[in-house]
This record gives sequence, C-alpha cells and structure tokens, in this order.
Amino acid sequence: MPNHTLIATIVIAACALSTGARAQNVYKCGTSYSQMPCPGGNVIDPTDERTSAQKKQTDLATGRDARLAAAMEKARLEQEKKDLAANTPLKTTLEKPAPVKLAKKVGNPQAKVKKKKEKEPDYFVAQLPGDKKKKPAANKSRPKKDANQR
Repeated sequence: MPNHTLIATIVIAACALSTGARAQNVYKCGTSYSQMPCPGGNVIDPTDERTSAQKKQTDLATGRDARLAAAMEKARLEQEKKDLAANTPLKTTLEKPAPVKLAKKVGNPQAKVKKKKEKEPDYFVAQLPGDKKKKPAANKSRPKKDANQR
C-alpha cells in the first residue's frame, strides 16, 4: 500500500502551483480608487515595487516618527499639567467671602428680595392637564361615626 500522506501532499502542491493567483486590476478614477473600470480611469499596478532596503528605510522612519510623536505628547501633557497648577489658586489662600444679606431697603430700590415659594403638599394630588392648580384642602378630620350610625 502506498503512503496516502505522501500522495496527498503531492496533489496539494500540484494544485497550488497550477492556480497562479494574480491581483485584480485597480483603477484610479479622479481622486478615488476602485476595482470597477470608470470612464477616464487609469489602470494602476498594485504591487509594491520597492526594494528590501527601501522598505527597511521606510519602516525605520515610521518607527522614529512614532517615538517622536509619543515624546511630543508626553511633553505637551507635562506642560498642560504645569499650566494648570500655575493657574489654580491654592486652597489655603482662599477665604470664604462674607455672606451677602438680601434685604430690601427703602433707600435702595435695586436691592432684591427673594420671594418665598409655596410649599408643595406632602401628598400627591392628581390634576387634569389644562386645569388650574388648585390648592389642596386642609387636612380636615371627619367626625367618627358611631357604631349606631350608618
């Protein structure tokens, strides 16, 4: 009996070599790219034609730029922290201002007097939309019925 694993490996390798995968055409249509042809579009070769030295140089430049950007961000955050600390007053230097009393004086018409709001009832009162607000009746206790009354 022949070795089935060896035969399967040979068949798979032959199929892989015979398919010949190829990239699709890419069309440049104005400022966008598409895989569908368009009027006035140009066919672009999508393969990377850089040499390995050019690719390595580009990768090094990208890494350098990333490190530089991280260092710049760190410096910016430190500067923002210093600016915030310089512009924030210390708690020990702050004193509470004296409370301002609002009282209406006869000689000062610009002084404002706060109006007291009506106290809401402690219980829920249902109202229909559009009805005027009715004040709830005072809590009047009903006289208790005697056992003889019905």
